[in-house]
Amino acid sequence: MSHTSLRQEQTCLNCGQNVHDRFCSYCGQENREPHESFWSLLIHFVEDIFHYDGKLFTTIKQLFLKPGFLSSEYLHGKRTVYLHPIRFYLFTSAFFFISLFYVFHPLEKILKQDEVNTKKSLVSSVNVFENGFQGDKKSFPKTFEAYLQVQSKLPKTEQDSEFEQKLIKQGYSIGKQYTTSEALLESLVDTMLHKMSTLLFVALPLLAFVLQLVFLRRKGYYYMHHGIFILHIATSQFIMLFAVEILGIIQLATAIPLFGKISSGLIFAWFIYYLLAFKRFYQLSWLKSVPMFLLAVVLQQILLMGIFFGLLVFSFFSL
Repeated sequence: MSHTSLRQEQTCLNCGQNVHDRFCSYCGQENREPHESFWSLLIHFVEDIFHYDGKLFTTIKQLFLKPGFLSSEYLHGKRTVYLHPIRFYLFTSAFFFISLFYVFHPLEKILKQDEVNTKKSLVSSVNVFENGFQGDKKSFPKTFEAYLQVQSKLPKTEQDSEFEQKLIKQGYSIGKQYTTSEALLESLVDTMLHKMSTLLFVALPLLAFVLQLVFLRRKGYYYMHHGIFILHIATSQFIMLFAVEILGIIQLATAIPLFGKISSGLIFAWFIYYLLAFKRFYQLSWLKSVPMFLLAVVLQQILLMGIFFGLLVFSFFSL
């Protein structure tokens, strides 16, 4: 709350309505003098920051201590004490991806001595890809033009499809642009990650639609209910992934395997958290919640795999 003096006039400067108290009942603006000193602006800014932080920490606390509680509270009309679900999600996801690109990844490049096992498997697959397009001279011509000439001599039934030809053309282009599989992998992952935040936000309505299908015969739950629940679940996942990234950095810095086990435990604990939130929010018994939860998770994973594959193909052709 600002400490500047209140205006004597009873007309709101923002909406023009009559003001009967300190704040306008129509738009919520404080009826204070528009001319402020520098210190007044600074104090107002600090108060807003601490007010936001207070809501943030309170919301995070309730999010994890009471799975499914925030979604129920929002739908019951209790919305002033906690951050709005969309605002909470956008803040958390933005903070996670900014930290990922500008803190975690640079630190990993500095600290990492050996390749991560998952990256090794990806590099192996990339090597197979490169060998298939470049290294195996018996199977593929040296240039894409030569490949097209070979294709033109084959019967139409034996020729590669249009999509396969586009894929092979991109393979030749990538072979010229990237000299090593590590450079190719790094560029592909970076392209995917930069598009991931936008794609995940677009995917949220689809994940909510999956829950709509699962609870199609259950009365009292509408699409908005599922959307609010998914927003809180996605937000909790970003916070969990942030903690996992921190533990990964600590493991690289200390070379202590325990931190890797803690990371795996956090991921497993998040799925348990998801189940508890699912049970509480939809007010189900354990007998019903477990099979319905598994059904919802399987359908959501299939959807996410399809989205991930589409992103992979799109990123591949964007290189």
